[in-house]
Amino acid sequence: MDAGMLEQVLWHIHNRFDHEVMRVKGCKIDGGELPASVHVPDGAWYWIDGSLFNDGLHQHPYESLTDETFDGTVTTCAIPKALVALADEIEAWVADYDEGRTKALRSPYQSESFGGYSYTTKGDGASNSASGGLSGLSGWQLEFASRLNPWRKIS
Repeated sequence: MDAGMLEQVLWHIHNRFDHEVMRVKGCKIDGGELPASVHVPDGAWYWIDGSLFNDGLHQHPYESLTDETFDGTVTTCAIPKALVALADEIEAWVADYDEGRTKALRSPYQSESFGGYSYTTKGDGASNSASGGLSGLSGWQLEFASRLNPWRKIS
């Protein structure tokens, strides 16, 4: 899986599942890889903070980091397999239903009309009581809210 959607999900739920935070000073990324002194098990997800080029989520071994030397942290993340699978499902949903829509269907406005009555609202959930209190959510965040909520941290 590409870390892109999983990273978006982690930002959305305010939870990176931090496991071990390693403070690094003069961490030299060379040849696109973390140095051996920064121990990240194969297959583990990790988050880089404090880098100019590589901040964000990666899965080890990741060989496409931009070479640099930085002071910051490398944090292993104990992301549940079920959440990784859900991020895959979200990514597929976005490809099928969000990005594949026409511009008109992606509009933030929703409307209905019948029997001479017409109603239009901005479809961000802010004025839509049917959203169940999920004000401001739309797209995949709204579609998958109930399945993401168990992992959400209150920030």
